[in-house]
Amino acid sequence: MKAIAYSRVSTDAQERDGTSLDTQERACVEFATERGWDIVRKVRDSASGSLLEREGLGDLRTAVRHGEADVVVAYAVDRLSRSQNHIGLLFDEFETAGVKLEFVTERFEDTAVGRFIIAARAFIAEIEREKIAERTMRGKEERAKSGRIPQATGKGIYGYKYNRETGRRVIEPVQASVVRRMFEDFAAGGSLMGITNALNEEGIPSYSGGTWSPWTVRNVLLNPVYCGRTFYRRTKAKYRRDPATGRRRRTMVVRDRSKWIEVPGATPGIIPESLFEAVQLRFHDPERRRVAQRKYAYQLSGHVRCALCDSAMVGQTASGGRYQYYRCRRSYAGPRNDRCPTRYVRVSVLEDAVVREVAAVLSSPEVVLAELRQASTGGVDSRELAAARELMTSLEKQRKRLLRLYQMEEIDDAYLQKELSAIQIRRSTVEATIARAERSAPLPKALEDTAGFTAACAALRKKVLSAADDGQLDRIARAMQLSIKVKRTDEELSGVVEGFIPIDSRRETVENNAFSHDSTHHWTNIGITT
Repeated sequence: MKAIAYSRVSTDAQERDGTSLDTQERACVEFATERGWDIVRKVRDSASGSLLEREGLGDLRTAVRHGEADVVVAYAVDRLSRSQNHIGLLFDEFETAGVKLEFVTERFEDTAVGRFIIAARAFIAEIEREKIAERTMRGKEERAKSGRIPQATGKGIYGYKYNRETGRRVIEPVQASVVRRMFEDFAAGGSLMGITNALNEEGIPSYSGGTWSPWTVRNVLLNPVYCGRTFYRRTKAKYRRDPATGRRRRTMVVRDRSKWIEVPGATPGIIPESLFEAVQLRFHDPERRRVAQRKYAYQLSGHVRCALCDSAMVGQTASGGRYQYYRCRRSYAGPRNDRCPTRYVRVSVLEDAVVREVAAVLSSPEVVLAELRQASTGGVDSRELAAARELMTSLEKQRKRLLRLYQMEEIDDAYLQKELSAIQIRRSTVEATIARAERSAPLPKALEDTAGFTAACAALRKKVLSAADDGQLDRIARAMQLSIKVKRTDEELSGVVEGFIPIDSRRETVENNAFSHDSTHHWTNIGITT
């Protein structure tokens, strides 16, 4: 029989009770050898037994599903997991794969009684873990109340060094001068981007040794620790499963103020409290937010991305609002050391080009039908599928970033909803690509009627042209879920338009709630003039 030896320790207890990784693994190998089993693989984990998503355990489950072993050997039940629910899940999973689970220090028959004992042991281990967590939390709270920073509360902070003997922070003079400069510049009217660019151009490293970003500068300016106020349990981790990857993702959220514990005297102030409060007032100044709001409508906002770096293209005005452009978000708004070379695109030129190209596609329904029939057979290769899944993960990160900004009151309701809508439009396109790759889809019945489809395309083309004349292009862009990638050079504007053709087969009219397969049309050399 082929066997896999599995060993696990907690990161902070590798030698406790003599059950180190080496000791466990050696015992598992000896156990298997005595029974004549061949060890085909050794899997190790250094993670909490309360987590199911562990790197080693994930490798073990994959190996079991692929039939690489007949038996899995672990040192004890609590080495496999400290959660009774996880133990039950793993037992069922291994049993379905026809794999036995054996423990070196515990003998249980594969019976209902044995399963009950295993579940009971896992339950006891889970209770013990909860007791350990409760004692650890109580100890940290007492440490905080005594004026010492609790251990394992995250990495260090810019401007300070941690003194292990006293449990308090001490000021790092060089970094502290940079912190003072940030607060003074922002209070005097400076911008996050301006401060970021100045630090990077002068070669001042961030805490990790890399370059600064506006987000990092913002976090410094909002942190009350710099005026001498230290709080424990100010934030907590919130976990949710990523639908794109299936993995657990952690997000830090701010607790209710009543839950915070102040750590007296733990951190000396670098700036006076009056300066900190002045910065907070400017951050939350309604006038500052109003000035940052858009004054002009960009009808393709949320639908256009840069073909060079895949960043969103956003609205930009020039000459006091006389001219409007779409520009890559990284062409100007990002730090100077990380900017995209894409040129600006005049709003009227890009929107006219999109209308012209979409109308051209709709005027040739036979071409669209041919593409739809080809799409109905699948045809998405593995690289395209991997790229789609990666993009899905990126879109989820963007969504979470928006929600964090909203929670911090950096953006208002209108902006949040508009950006979330744009993300959802892109998600729909990506989801369609993934679905098409994972299973072939038959051509919708509505498209079997060629004459009806031709009439629907003609009706939609009329709506597109009238929407452009009436300034309602954004409505059509949402209905067709347009996704546009552009590249602007001195000579030409080139790009790709992707979207859906919404068809209502019952009334042969165009609606927003029934969509066919996606159709792609490429366009180049539009003849842009500057």
